[in-house]
Amino acid sequence: MLKQIYVKDFILLDEVQLDFSEHMSAFTGETGAGKSLLMDAIGVLKGDRVSAGMVKEGKKKAIIEGVFEIPCNHEASRILEEGGFELEDQLVIVTREISADGKSSVRINHRLSTVSFLKQVFSSLIDIHSQHDTQYLLHSKYHLSLLDKFGVDKTLLERCKNAYQNYKSIVDYMEEMLREDYNEDDLEFLTYQLNEIEDANCKENELEELELQQKKLQSYEKICSTVQNCVELLEADEGISNQLYEVSRQIGTLNEDSFFEEIQNEVTDVYYRLDDIRDRLKNYVDSMDYDEENFAMMQDRIYLLHKLYRKYGGSYDALMRKKEELQSHIDSILHRQEFLEREEKKKAEAWNEYKSIADEVHKQRICVSKKLEESILAQLHDLQLPNAQFKVSIEETQGNAAGYDKVEFLISMNRGERLKSLSMTASGGELSRFMLGLKCVFTRLQGIETIIFDEIDTGVSGSVAFSIGKKMQELSKQVQVFCVTHLAAVAACAHQHYIVEKHQDDDSTTTSIHELEEKERIEHLAWISSNSSSASALEAARELLEKAQIES
Repeated sequence: MLKQIYVKDFILLDEVQLDFSEHMSAFTGETGAGKSLLMDAIGVLKGDRVSAGMVKEGKKKAIIEGVFEIPCNHEASRILEEGGFELEDQLVIVTREISADGKSSVRINHRLSTVSFLKQVFSSLIDIHSQHDTQYLLHSKYHLSLLDKFGVDKTLLERCKNAYQNYKSIVDYMEEMLREDYNEDDLEFLTYQLNEIEDANCKENELEELELQQKKLQSYEKICSTVQNCVELLEADEGISNQLYEVSRQIGTLNEDSFFEEIQNEVTDVYYRLDDIRDRLKNYVDSMDYDEENFAMMQDRIYLLHKLYRKYGGSYDALMRKKEELQSHIDSILHRQEFLEREEKKKAEAWNEYKSIADEVHKQRICVSKKLEESILAQLHDLQLPNAQFKVSIEETQGNAAGYDKVEFLISMNRGERLKSLSMTASGGELSRFMLGLKCVFTRLQGIETIIFDEIDTGVSGSVAFSIGKKMQELSKQVQVFCVTHLAAVAACAHQHYIVEKHQDDDSTTTSIHELEEKERIEHLAWISSNSSSASALEAARELLEKAQIES
């Protein structure tokens, strides 16, 4: 969600800094005051295009900076971390500067970034909804995934995807084999490659083990020389072993005190431990078997393995995969008919497995679609669209990784009207209310954290306006909501209320935004409700605010 925004010299805004709650914020003001300016600024923060015309007249640059809180398990958090941006307390600071010549810069946590990366981060975080919204909900190509997110088992969908990919890989391989026309030279070359791999008779981990032995043998001379020197030091007449023995013998003559007996035992123990170390060192040298001919053969083997790895994929596993591929290719040439029959059988088995899983997915979608229809209709009725009908159309189509269903949302706004595609239905006001109902269901499923409604209440009034406001208030329990409105009934439902005002003098025009205290809010609600600040208008505004703030 957006916790704070700072805007300087952006179009008509001189300088604004605002802190936002996690719930619903409303922005009101006279027509032409610039109520949507702040929404435009938020759009810039999520990667919208900028231009020189966004810089306030006479200024060198515009600055827009936002502080966002991003959940640790959100896709955007993963994208940021993969991009090298560390989040402290899950906060990210986005800064965009626009110069008067149209150039712009992007910074994330004060580090330069790009607009494309910014869009990637915020595409699923912020949703801007206008009266003529044409985003994901209107397009039927998104309806299948929306239905699945609403309630279809993710594990089942993953199984369906894997089964289809397995089937498709068999189909693609068969088509490739049928397209290719092999001649004798092709067969000879493939056979040569296969023989080269088979003759090498490579073993798993063989290269690593050989290189370890090679490193050890390459140090043979140094190891032998050093170990032998240590043995000689231990065995020398004046060496440490003989000296320790003499110390033990002399202390043993002092038997008057148990102290000396204890010391003699400790020295004797050290003497025998050194004696054991000497024997182990001698045995190590004796066990080392260095044969120049064997060493040369080992190096040749290592060279051969490296050569094969470089030629056929870079690792033992890649080499084995290449071997299987060559065997299959050769088999497809020598026994083409048998190969095709065998692959046809594999293809049929893979299709049957896919179809069985896709059938399960289809059954789940039918069941989930009924629940989605009930949920959407409940939202539409709350928004005073009692005659609206919503239907999830599921038709069988050609199979793919998502199954064989074609899903489209159909809507009828009036009694007796046939169901039609959502994108072809409803007037502006009705469509906006319908979209609001859908977003109450789908917003959190899409991972959206902040949703902006820009004057979607145009053309409505009275109880309809109030129902829109309450629906936004309800939605703000799940996500952060910003609402640009000209209706008191909608603004009264917000947790925070901001007024946008235009100021003009002889030389310039500016726009200011500030949050209203309760007394100011009641006065402003009275004015936009009845264009009056009389006692009765103020009392009506107070009652409206109290009614709107009652949690539904």
